[in-house]
Amino acid sequence: MKAFALLALPLLLGSCKYAYKNREADLVVHNAQIFTMDGAGTKQTAMAIKDGRILELGPEFQILNRYRAKKTIDLGTKAVYPGFIDGHGHFLGYGLNKQKVNLAGAKSWGEVLRRVQAHAAAHPGTGWLLGRGWDQNLWPGREYPVNDSLNLFFPDRPVLLQRVDGHAAIVNQQALDRAGLDAAANIEGGLLAKQNGKLTGLLLDNAVSAFQKIFDDADEATKRQAVLDAQRDCLAAGLTMVCDAGLDAGTIDLLKRMQAEGTLQIRIYAMLADDSANFKAYAAGPFISERLVVRAVKCYADGALGSRGALLLQPYNDDPAAGHGLQLARREHFVQVARWCKENGFQMATHCIGDSANRLLLGVYGEVLGGTNDLRWRIEHAQCMDTADFHLFGKYNIIPSMQPTHATSDMGWAVDRLGPARLANAYALKRLMRQNGMIALGTDFPVEGIDPLMTFYAATVRKNAEGQPADGFQMADALSREEALRGMTVWNALATFTETDLGSLEVGKKADFTVVDRDLMGVSEDLLKRAAITATFIGGEQVWPLR
Repeated sequence: MKAFALLALPLLLGSCKYAYKNREADLVVHNAQIFTMDGAGTKQTAMAIKDGRILELGPEFQILNRYRAKKTIDLGTKAVYPGFIDGHGHFLGYGLNKQKVNLAGAKSWGEVLRRVQAHAAAHPGTGWLLGRGWDQNLWPGREYPVNDSLNLFFPDRPVLLQRVDGHAAIVNQQALDRAGLDAAANIEGGLLAKQNGKLTGLLLDNAVSAFQKIFDDADEATKRQAVLDAQRDCLAAGLTMVCDAGLDAGTIDLLKRMQAEGTLQIRIYAMLADDSANFKAYAAGPFISERLVVRAVKCYADGALGSRGALLLQPYNDDPAAGHGLQLARREHFVQVARWCKENGFQMATHCIGDSANRLLLGVYGEVLGGTNDLRWRIEHAQCMDTADFHLFGKYNIIPSMQPTHATSDMGWAVDRLGPARLANAYALKRLMRQNGMIALGTDFPVEGIDPLMTFYAATVRKNAEGQPADGFQMADALSREEALRGMTVWNALATFTETDLGSLEVGKKADFTVVDRDLMGVSEDLLKRAAITATFIGGEQVWPLR
């Protein structure tokens, strides 16, 4: 009898762990379609969360019966995904743009001027008039503007209007005078357009950077508001982390303060802008905290395809006089930065649009990395490739960080720039994903819209918001729905060294998740286009919509 009692005791004790609601949680989410994105692609219907991390996932009644929670949410069978991560955006820049003249979608230069005049009337004074978003490819004739009208309307007030990609701008004479630029000026890696020996006000790439001090000198109140505006829109879009591709050390310090205050909740993977002052500030190595990681350096190899600044192996198809585009720094500089990154534990991430820029940086990476590695260096955009260079991503374990909506935004004019043969090797999501079995996806906001659901749609369907083209754009390079979702979650976590905490919904990981009103993996293409975010959670806390 005594022996029986001793045998029965562990059985009784063991069964206690299954007692009704004997475990505590902060939050239980149930009646959901939970796409965990773990290695096996497991789906569950409920999960328990405590102290910002996932305690358990499982069947509906298993979780409800085991846990008593401070809060329980019935999601009504909505879909739950790991928190969406934008692999490449400009978080602060997006927020600052909301304080400028919005020129997006303007159908003519005349419309641009009318918007600037209206903004100036509403904001009188002598300070800078800043705008962004114009795209000459949307205008009749697709010609670049000149600044004669700006000079007429604003003779005494400086004006700077950036193109949608930020790689081109039009400025008036007052702005040129303040910057000390005239027809004799020469900026390496930049272009100041001229007509009849006079500046037209059109600037490309490093010539635009001559005005960067305007943005760097924004006061803290302006930057704080920009950060909060950007956070609001990101959370509403279902984003739980963003990669800000190029920040100065001072701005990163502001982000640290705002996170310490609790006003900045979204996670940020910050890339240092390529500048000696930033390198000096982070000479001790990366910075890693609960919601802010600083361990990458962002460089620019070339400009943008839309402004003919992308560096190509052969001249532009639609304007041979534009030459090959612009190389924004010398090879020696990229080698120097690459060595600094390797020695100091930083990831190198370089903007490469043209096939020549991609070849240049892949060569630099290969020289410094020397072969197989787990340093996870990245090429940002990887937009136009030469057939001979695809394999270099796999050879040196380089991550392609791409933006699917670039393809669907550019497809109407990209063939003009590149010609059919080169276009066939552009926007090659699938082929580049196959090199290492992964791809990091983002939007490049504010160049494109901030919506990750459009990233998913453009990656898989290869159509724009209007559902064009009917058969999709270069469908051989479309991603499967699972690949696209991984590119927005777990592969972006891998690309930011955060995969032990983020990217999938698994026990022990941080409870970052996004709720969508339908199953992205199973609905028809038409219903996919209508999908909407219904809630965003970071660390188990609902951050959008606020209750």
